[in-house]
Amino acid sequence: MPLAPLPRLKKEQLTEGMEPPSHISYQITIAANLMAFGSSASNVKRFGIKTREWRVLGCITQVGPATASDIVRLVHQDKGSISRAITGLEREGLVGKIPNHAHKNSPYIWLTEKGRKLVDRIYPVFIQQAELFTDVLSDSEQRELCRLLDKLKDHVERVRIEQGI
Repeated sequence: MPLAPLPRLKKEQLTEGMEPPSHISYQITIAANLMAFGSSASNVKRFGIKTREWRVLGCITQVGPATASDIVRLVHQDKGSISRAITGLEREGLVGKIPNHAHKNSPYIWLTEKGRKLVDRIYPVFIQQAELFTDVLSDSEQRELCRLLDKLKDHVERVRIEQGI
């Protein structure tokens, strides 16, 4: 199969020439990937969990016991990824299941003592790294970015529901 013609000039950055909607989407994705705690090889080596496991642990630490469906909805990850994360965390003894009397096939996921101790070790490092990553922004810029990201996230959720995307 023949290859497409080569571009005339090589771009220095992937975002060069992108329209703002594409640029925003791309940069948010890249920044999120770079900042994801479990995407750092040193964090994975030190704590033994990757991004999807950290998202589950972080979620239930913030909201309390939650079903897998709750976690999927809250962290906006696909069901398979969250299911694999829960299975791995359970296998490592970091989470357990609490019966859900309202829905027998949908138990609550919660931290074991071992899981709580791991979160207690990770959380200060997570906060320290988040601060390092965002210290380029002033306090007011950080608050404004939070406001804008919340606004964008809420809008994207609404559009996805309305448009069936």
